[in-house]
Amino acid sequence: MKKFGQIVLVFLLSVGMFTGCGTSYKADESTVFVLKDGKIVSTDVENFDEKTYDKDGLKEYVKNEIDTYNEKNGKGSVSLKKLDTGEKKATLTIAYRTAEDYQKFNDMELYTGSVAEALAAGYSFDGSFASVKNGKIKACESSAFLDDSSCKVVVIRGNTNVKVKGTICYVSTTNTSYVDAQTIAIKEGTSLLAAEKTTEGTESATEAAGTQIEETTGAVSDDDLIDVTEQESEVKFQFDEEDTSTDDATGEFSQVYTYIIYK
Repeated sequence: MKKFGQIVLVFLLSVGMFTGCGTSYKADESTVFVLKDGKIVSTDVENFDEKTYDKDGLKEYVKNEIDTYNEKNGKGSVSLKKLDTGEKKATLTIAYRTAEDYQKFNDMELYTGSVAEALAAGYSFDGSFASVKNGKIKACESSAFLDDSSCKVVVIRGNTNVKVKGTICYVSTTNTSYVDAQTIAIKEGTSLLAAEKTTEGTESATEAAGTQIEETTGAVSDDDLIDVTEQESEVKFQFDEEDTSTDDATGEFSQVYTYIIYK
């Protein structure tokens, strides 16, 4: 999450558990979960130093930011699900009523809807694409899906993982890599097509390009949430607390749109 990624760099604290109701979303890397009916949940993971920062300050900041947003945009537009620490990292999970709430709260562009709706909203679907059907990655043109009325799309400008409630069929290739049938990782300098030769002819690209993440149902509304199994490996970030420049290739900002098409 852009807003809290910046805050953590400057203000990250050792935090105790601070939870809302509902199912948790565990992830080793920061992830945006796109649920049905336009709901969004984000889990952000950052390193922390309990000797340097104050946990009460972060709790108060998070609460104040959410309360301020909800006063302007409606009660329940944004809600805290969980804020805790473990294994030298801080994890923050927030639920959003709509993709628009996510975008406004974090100042990070995010669009969800059908491909037709995205086109009508002005998204051009330019750049290179690849199909990821049956775990096989192959270059393709956007014409392969633009006329398919059953296709949904996530459009985002940010370096994060994105997990959808469905099966991914096509992805823009710039700054993306395949994790599993529901998850794409977005990071500057990567390319989905780099895995094309490795995954061709295999049953799944997961072993070559990522770690399988399991899905169960939970609740933002009772039937909507995805519970993601936390992996054992620790994610390591290199941050310069004095530099929050948006030009850092490892940061949360992206200079391109990522298109994730799914059914």
